[in-house]
Amino acid sequence: MKKVLGGHSSYPDTYRKTILPNGVRVVSEVNDHIQSVSLGIWVRAGSRYEPRHLNGICHFIEHMLFKGTPTRDALSIAKEIDSVGGILNAFTSKEFTAFYAKVLKEDLELAVDLLADIFLNSIFPEEEIIREKQVICQEIHQLEDNPEELVHEIWGMNFWRAHALGQPILGTIPNIVAIDRDTLLSYKSENYLPSEIIVAAVGNLDHDRVIDLITERMGDLPSKKGGIFTDEPIGGSCVYVEPKDLEQVHVCLGTNAPSAVASNRYAAYILNTLLGGGMSSRLFQEIREKRGLAYNVYSFLSSLSDSGMLGIYAGCDPERLEELVHTIGRVTMGIADTLTQEEMDMAKNQIKGNLILNLESSDAQMNRLAKEEYYFGRHITLGEILDSLHKVSLPELCHECEALLNNGEFTIVALGPVEADLNLQTLFLDN
Repeated sequence: MKKVLGGHSSYPDTYRKTILPNGVRVVSEVNDHIQSVSLGIWVRAGSRYEPRHLNGICHFIEHMLFKGTPTRDALSIAKEIDSVGGILNAFTSKEFTAFYAKVLKEDLELAVDLLADIFLNSIFPEEEIIREKQVICQEIHQLEDNPEELVHEIWGMNFWRAHALGQPILGTIPNIVAIDRDTLLSYKSENYLPSEIIVAAVGNLDHDRVIDLITERMGDLPSKKGGIFTDEPIGGSCVYVEPKDLEQVHVCLGTNAPSAVASNRYAAYILNTLLGGGMSSRLFQEIREKRGLAYNVYSFLSSLSDSGMLGIYAGCDPERLEELVHTIGRVTMGIADTLTQEEMDMAKNQIKGNLILNLESSDAQMNRLAKEEYYFGRHITLGEILDSLHKVSLPELCHECEALLNNGEFTIVALGPVEADLNLQTLFLDN
């Protein structure tokens, strides 16, 4: 018997979850005001779980699943989704890989069949592997040519130090070149297991119909639990400067933050919004509007299953780097003592608005359902989120700011025309 969960007062009427006998979890939410369905197959396979010598293999497998099955070659896969005006894509992250499609409601069966076929039956042709190695190497080169993306990558490596979370999702060129077909197939077989698979669907759909379609294609997968284990990471504190011939210096800095399941995550959401989450944020107003130090400045919160990081990015002219870092430090270190109730309420309303607007996107909602299942094993309703957000008091928020920002534990990275021995940490903390 399939286990069906629903009807709990904290669940909206349109949300349903079914666990197939082999462990595959299917979650869905109905939105009958739209004419489309977004559907994704998620698997717990990301760069943090890769052994160092195979770093990049999850992303490599993601690419290869579009290169043909026994019944469809790569061109047929592309034509089939294009013929109905649909979207078929995938992405790899630190903790999972997702394959997803968006189609009109009448094309749901095609989307399920196509996704299940590439997910389960891809044949990894040798000639496609050779070609895709070249593509991924170009993707790595492209990242290296984008200083804003590159400084985030370098910052992550330094922040997580020796932990696997510091590994790049794309991997390294030597790794990609060395990985062969047998290794790809073996890694997929060992990690793409029913117990690690989540199917998420949102849109104009019927849950029972989705279950029938998924069961037909994935119900016979042998039940087998994964063996993924990882040490809990702790971000470090360091300064790293990489001189490079660029027009600007790109700066990325940050510290530890709550995980995706931590009870204090809502305070961190508010802090991130106040600090650099919009045009009215402290950093945007001080760095760009008042001083003209940078065109692009923002903060970001990256929450994982057991850890998180709060970061800040800005790019500026080399001669204004010291002023930029000093100003970021002053704004960041001073926020705990200067927060007001009005600011906090405005940030809460900003988050609320963003959440509700995201509900209008079936893609965003599909991503949210899958992540909730991955992190919590249940659906987190909008009402529950808004209640938790509302309950954060000003003293609690100030305490969170103090704990996260005033401990001096920051990793600071600068990329561009800058002296390698510049003491960025002193500039940042001397406020």
